[in-house]
Amino acid sequence: MTGVRSRLIAVVVATVGAVATGLAFEALLSLEQVTPFGHTRYGHGVGWAGLVVTLLVFVYPIRKRASPSRRWPRGWFRVHMVAGVLGPLLIVIHSGAHYHAIVPLLTMGSMVMVVVSGIVGQLVHALSLRALNEERHHLQHHGLSEADIDTQLHGMASQEEAFRLWQAIHAPMTLMFLVFTVLHVVGALFFAGIS
Repeated sequence: MTGVRSRLIAVVVATVGAVATGLAFEALLSLEQVTPFGHTRYGHGVGWAGLVVTLLVFVYPIRKRASPSRRWPRGWFRVHMVAGVLGPLLIVIHSGAHYHAIVPLLTMGSMVMVVVSGIVGQLVHALSLRALNEERHHLQHHGLSEADIDTQLHGMASQEEAFRLWQAIHAPMTLMFLVFTVLHVVGALFFAGIS
């Protein structure tokens, strides 16, 4: 089994396990309660925490676009990946399996699509990184300077077709998730208020 395949399987298994654990945890918190956990003060707190953690995801693309000439913000990419799983996990604990309106259902569905496309993006990224590293070794073998290698690899990375296709899918899904999230929060505050 290749490293990329085993990595993908590990990420999928961990994500499915985390979601199942989150749903089970929410179910335990809702046992013998009049209202589901997500409708309690603590449930709303978990939802807000999930939103804040999810918003951390956007620091990476903003940093990357704010200064494209600087080196790749690897640390913020790690925050992007961790927050992209932890934030939605908190939101799953907030919502559980209790969907009583179309907007929360659409919000959860779009969030799942964004997380899944993020996992696929991680796979695309790993494959692209492998290709870039192979090209780096090839260029080093031919005696190019590190500056020339970085210039060529930067151009190669920005033209990677699979990654561009993935971005063309992931970005609109993320925007859709944000719109549904705003609609959900505004609707919840309007109809239920802050408890």
